[in-house]
Amino acid sequence: MYNWWKQKPSKFRKPLVFILGILLVIISPIVGSVPGPGGIAIFVLAIAILGSEFDWALTFKSFVLDTIPHEIKNRWEPTPRWQFWFDVTSLLLLSFAVLFAYNMFWWPTISFTTTGICLALFNRDRLKRLKIFIQKK
Repeated sequence: MYNWWKQKPSKFRKPLVFILGILLVIISPIVGSVPGPGGIAIFVLAIAILGSEFDWALTFKSFVLDTIPHEIKNRWEPTPRWQFWFDVTSLLLLSFAVLFAYNMFWWPTISFTTTGICLALFNRDRLKRLKIFIQKK
């Protein structure tokens, strides 16, 4: 499909890619208002689509996907205390989701479930910490 797309004339491809990419960039904050990482994923997808035709977008994509996570990792290392509170918050959100599901309120259920799962996935090294904790006892 990539070869087929690249065979199309550039004057047709570039405006189409630009319009689709910019549309996804505009939509990403709207989707981002819903709990979960949806807006971020759509924004990265938009930049990847724009990067298929524009060099500036490839540079920006490289910055967003390589430089920013590396800098965050260098500047902020989550402590066990932070990770504990991530786990507690995640369990509370999932508990509220079950409560809302029991009462048939579906929008809060979806919202709390998505946020709780995302927060649980964000809390890395949980199993490694649990193993160390068990070995200490």
